[in-house]
Amino acid sequence: MKRKICIIITITVLIIFAVFMFLFFKSSFSLSINGSKIDKDEFLNAASLKKYEAASYFSEKSGVNVDSNFWEREIDGELPYQKLADLAIEQIKYFHAVYGLAEEKGYIEDSSYQAFLERFELENKTRKEKIEKGEVVYGLSEYSQELYMEYEMDTIQKSYCGDLENEGMEVTDEDRKQYYEKNIAYYKQDDDRILDYVKISYYDEGMDESKIDELRSTLTSIYKKMDKDHSLASLAKEEESIAPFLEHADVTAEELTIYSRTISDVLEFAWDLKSGESTAVLDENQCLYLIECTERKENGNVSLDGVKDNINKTLREERYDAIIEKRIEETLVEGDMEPIYSFMKKHIND
Repeated sequence: MKRKICIIITITVLIIFAVFMFLFFKSSFSLSINGSKIDKDEFLNAASLKKYEAASYFSEKSGVNVDSNFWEREIDGELPYQKLADLAIEQIKYFHAVYGLAEEKGYIEDSSYQAFLERFELENKTRKEKIEKGEVVYGLSEYSQELYMEYEMDTIQKSYCGDLENEGMEVTDEDRKQYYEKNIAYYKQDDDRILDYVKISYYDEGMDESKIDELRSTLTSIYKKMDKDHSLASLAKEEESIAPFLEHADVTAEELTIYSRTISDVLEFAWDLKSGESTAVLDENQCLYLIECTERKENGNVSLDGVKDNINKTLREERYDAIIEKRIEETLVEGDMEPIYSFMKKHIND
């Protein structure tokens, strides 16, 4: 009889233990990607990278502000901390798609998150030692995890796209032609512009209100006299107070970038002017402006040969992105979302 009672007690204890263990593991954080277990630190790091995106999603969708209760407050049927957990998993899938490809190609030896951390720490240690020795360190003196991951991912992309033997990296003449014709609008050259303009930076010149009013009045008088026979340049030269501020610029398509650094404000106001047109007198940026476009010449499209390298680069990067996206779609994710959501909720402010 005692033996029978002992057996019953033992079985009962085993059942209770089994139920307890089942509930424990069911309620515990557990996530794997393609059979590889994802630890909590990797998940939380991915979540930290996606916090801004998650907050922006609800801000743009519902106009809510991120306050102390934001992450646990239901918004239009969604919980922000659950959204963040979902985005974290997508980030992890992306990480493993990129780094898995890199390991397959031999760009790195180990695609795990732990190996990434080891490389990250070694890189910062090396930079610190070089700085202490007075050696040259290019770029940052120290990386954050996010920036180092961006650096490695960019390096992986360049390595893959730079090897024409890799899938999708061979770009044919027909590929380039089709892309060029499809995107021809992007290859139109900017027009050449010849501009005469007056720009008076009255704040920098330390002018008082009476002087500013006087110059504004003179510019307005010039503007009213301007026609096909009286250009801004000819009229401004006749005004002693205005002539020192008269400028001329031959802005060709080739030199547009240079001029954009020096007279970006003038180009902005003159951008839509046709030949013979002018602005009115403008008072912007603590400056007075009067601008005339004396000539505008339309240029054609950049030739296919002129953008060949750019198209090659664009197509290879697009194909690389498609390869990564396919790997993401094929990723096997295993894990019970309820414990993952609970874990995210508990560590939302970590």
